[in-house]
Amino acid sequence: MMSHLEDVNFMLSEVRKKLAYIAIVFLAGASISFPLTGFMIERIRLDLLPEGATVVYVAPLEVMMLKLKMTLILALMISSPLIIFFALKAIINRFNLEIRIKAGSFWIIVSFIAILFMFILGVAYSYFIMLPFFIKYLFLNADASGVVATYSIFKFISFVFATTIIFGLIFDMPLLMIFLIRKNIIPYRAFIQYRKHLYVSFFVLAALLTPPDVISQIMIGLPLIAFFEISLVIAKILGGRQKTKKDGM
Repeated sequence: MMSHLEDVNFMLSEVRKKLAYIAIVFLAGASISFPLTGFMIERIRLDLLPEGATVVYVAPLEVMMLKLKMTLILALMISSPLIIFFALKAIINRFNLEIRIKAGSFWIIVSFIAILFMFILGVAYSYFIMLPFFIKYLFLNADASGVVATYSIFKFISFVFATTIIFGLIFDMPLLMIFLIRKNIIPYRAFIQYRKHLYVSFFVLAALLTPPDVISQIMIGLPLIAFFEISLVIAKILGGRQKTKKDGM
């Protein structure tokens, strides 16, 4: 009985310690991010607001709430590697999974660079290619109907910011799926079996992160599905090579 209580106390102590680490990293990320939000809002407005359109704030705290939202998202992204590490470690220990990842410092650095590169590529694609075209198209369509474009600063910046971050994460999807499949954490057939469920999840995620209109949700949901299918093809090719190699051994 005493041993069991000691195990529980030890587990609780470890959980508190991990939460403290996460909280420290999160707060550090928030303290770094908040001073940058004003510059980011102004940069987005100058880069992506169509000529002839205006942004307004419709509530006294709207700009402050926008800055807080951006800060929380950035802080969460900064702390997410630590959260993912602790979560994976807990899952492996809880279910006694034997996952052997032979990776020296060289491959860890290479993997980190690849993830960062794909994220930046997704952000650049969203911010410099897709969003300017999409926002301009919507503006011209509204202008042709005689509608004056006046955007809420909270909704406009939130849409651009969330879309940019999401596309950065979407571009990392192939790397994540390849890792999960090759390490047998999630088998390839599971992605195939629950493909339709994932499609629905993508559109639910799009609905949660975008303004409440169908076009915005489709603009996020369809690329998620497209990259999921691309990831499946890449993972099948690489996973097949690994299987063949094992069989040869």
